[in-house]
Amino acid sequence: MRLELEPYQGTAVESVLSNLAKARAGYLEDGERTAVGLTAPTGAGKTVIATAVLEGIYKGTPTRAPNPNVTVLWITDDRALNAQTINKIHQASGQIDINDIRFLGDTDQRTLEPGLIYFVHIQAMQKNSTLHAARPDGTNNDRRTHGAWEMIANTVRERGEDFLVIWDEAHRGSGTKGTERKSIAGTIVGGGVTNIGTIQPPAPVVLGISATPDRFQAAMQAADRTMRLVEVKAGDVRESGLLKDRILLRSVGESQSADNTMLALAVEDLRTADKAWRAHHEATGDRLVEPLLVVQVEPKVTEARLVELLSVIESAWPELSDYAVAHAFGDPHGPLKVGYRNVRYLPPEAISGDDRARVVLFKSALTTGWDCPRAEVMISFQNKDSYTEIAQLIGRLVRTPLAKRVDGDDRLNEVSAYLPGFRTEHVARVVNALTDDETVEVEVLVAPVLCKQSLTVPTALFDLLDTLPSYTRQKATFSSRTAQLMRLAAALTEYDLVSQGSAKAKQWIVDQMRAADGQRSGEIDAKVADIMSLTVSTTMVAFGETVMQSVGKSDTATSERDLESYFRRAQRLLPDGSASWYFNDLCDSGEDEIDASARLTAMAELGFKDVIEAQAEALITSWREQYRSEVARRPRHVREQIEPLWHVGGVPMLPTTVELREVSAVATEKVRGNATMPIDTYPAHLYVIPDGMPNARQFPVDTSGSSWEREVLAAELAAQTLVGWYRNPSSGRHALAVYYLFGGKYQLMHPDFLFWHDDGDGDYVMDIVDPHRFDLADTSAKWSALSQYAQDHKDRVRRCLAVAKVDGKLRALDLTTPGIGQRLAEATNQVLIEAIFAAEGMKYP
Repeated sequence: MRLELEPYQGTAVESVLSNLAKARAGYLEDGERTAVGLTAPTGAGKTVIATAVLEGIYKGTPTRAPNPNVTVLWITDDRALNAQTINKIHQASGQIDINDIRFLGDTDQRTLEPGLIYFVHIQAMQKNSTLHAARPDGTNNDRRTHGAWEMIANTVRERGEDFLVIWDEAHRGSGTKGTERKSIAGTIVGGGVTNIGTIQPPAPVVLGISATPDRFQAAMQAADRTMRLVEVKAGDVRESGLLKDRILLRSVGESQSADNTMLALAVEDLRTADKAWRAHHEATGDRLVEPLLVVQVEPKVTEARLVELLSVIESAWPELSDYAVAHAFGDPHGPLKVGYRNVRYLPPEAISGDDRARVVLFKSALTTGWDCPRAEVMISFQNKDSYTEIAQLIGRLVRTPLAKRVDGDDRLNEVSAYLPGFRTEHVARVVNALTDDETVEVEVLVAPVLCKQSLTVPTALFDLLDTLPSYTRQKATFSSRTAQLMRLAAALTEYDLVSQGSAKAKQWIVDQMRAADGQRSGEIDAKVADIMSLTVSTTMVAFGETVMQSVGKSDTATSERDLESYFRRAQRLLPDGSASWYFNDLCDSGEDEIDASARLTAMAELGFKDVIEAQAEALITSWREQYRSEVARRPRHVREQIEPLWHVGGVPMLPTTVELREVSAVATEKVRGNATMPIDTYPAHLYVIPDGMPNARQFPVDTSGSSWEREVLAAELAAQTLVGWYRNPSSGRHALAVYYLFGGKYQLMHPDFLFWHDDGDGDYVMDIVDPHRFDLADTSAKWSALSQYAQDHKDRVRRCLAVAKVDGKLRALDLTTPGIGQRLAEATNQVLIEAIFAAEGMKYP
């Protein structure tokens, strides 16, 4: 893969491959038909996962042999989606040849070819389509010998075990009601009578890809298919950084019309994003992102209105060229004359790849099959009744352009939506539509304000927050320690820490393999001799008798073809490219290629993988100790690239520090039912609403869902020694995160509040206060971990309070008390936790 898979993507790929292998075996054994469902929320990279699955099928993995004979039929319901998916596969895969991807309509032969991936959209297989060899009236299509249905059917009948149907957006057209017309895709998958009257056999194995798989699952179960589900959790996607952190919804709080004013603000927002991306590019060397503004015009927009819109855009950004503005109207599909301007046409699937387009006008055709991560600002002039469609459009804007969370400027992790025609009650409908959509897992901020660092709290507090120890999840995944070593070597070379790091790492592995070879040469030589010859036993059975007699054994040389197969297996068993590196070294030393391949095969079978992995880890550790101090002095983006690469601990969490930010985008309104209402604000926070705005020098905190939080704030803010406080975010690099183990999985918890006090001698001390229900299954694990954190950082933490309501009253448990963490860890249910609060807790406040 050209793209580095996120941990959850790698897990999903392995699960899909495992389930597909079981499905194939089940079909070969007893004709079992299976549906494998890949369900993942918006932005999870479903196509990237599917591409890695295809690479695993065709090219093999370290633990799976390749199957180059598989034929894939990828079906969608949209021509544009086909083109965009093929482009994504080409961008993501380093091993799938673009020439092995075909359109079904370009093929005319008895069966589909082994080793090829065919794409078809269901509109192309309508009853009157030219893909059919026979017309609905019974006449033949002179342009085709074999129709699409015939080619698919023949492939299923003759090579069903090596035929895979991938059903993209599988929730569409997979209904189960008897009155519902069976879809074309459903017939390809489930078989039956086609739309031209032929009989279609069901596909043996189907991989359904969907963000909302319920209908697909129901249809597959109704068709008596074995269902194997692979689910990607929304939280894992959000934590990965593939989704933007926040959606900012901006609307007019007054009754007057302000369409052009809001458009000008949207263009200014685009310019701000443009400057921020250019600064990020210059600072880090990351690919330059050209942010995009999408403008949804009125359904029956007039030319005069379009002239007005283009004039506002030009006034707000005079340097923007005419070519930077395009339209994606369904009609016309060509240049549009608007006053004296010619606005070029861009089909939806081409917008993402055309960096010269900075503003795109459209009506309502961008939500199906459209994906453009660089679209960071949108404005809609649709009316308030279009809230569902607008929510769907916003949901298409949440992917991060660089497929990672960007450090340093929160603006680059946000998407702004301007809704000039929406009042507060209409905005509530959009928010509800977004939050009801289980496929979109992004925080939505209503009426956001950019809070700035407070000038009234001690400046030392910002330094204390910026250096506060925290943890982050290990995002980099490696197939082996050797692969990790090679990634680390490349990074150290990139930042001028190690010269020719990759060459040195390879040579290190080769040297260690040679040394281990020498130490165990006798054992390896014996295994090589066994591999190079084959013992054939002969047993004689007399005709009509039940007595068998062994008449001897003979040895024969193993064929070169079998030796080649053994070596390919050794290349899969030994980590990364180590088999090939040592093979080349042996050949360079004068060893025959056949002997060298047999030697590597012997080493693989004797378990030399563990030796290589141990030596790779040894070099990783050595480089970490050698360059740790130097890397610590580098900018944060350099540290965050290198430090995960030399982490070899058993806990998949990396020590880090909370990252300070210049500004913090915070909602000032919340949605309740079908209306919005203001959020309460509080003083003395590290970030505050700027002067000149309502509730200046205050910080909004939505405590409507927890009266405990309101009581905690009232109590803590009343302390005479308080100098400042921080509402700890629930995720991200700006939050204090503490790792804990629950259910066999390491996770992160984020305590609610941090309070700093003047202890009287000029120093500032920090209190952590975490009001939390204790009836949740993971409560004891969280508080036990937080206790350990507080005791590990006594130089930072004065008090660490777990606050809960017991018998109707708040009580606090001091987590800095020796032994309290262990007692909490052992309190695995609500009754036991409540008993600890009763026995060891204190009245709060």
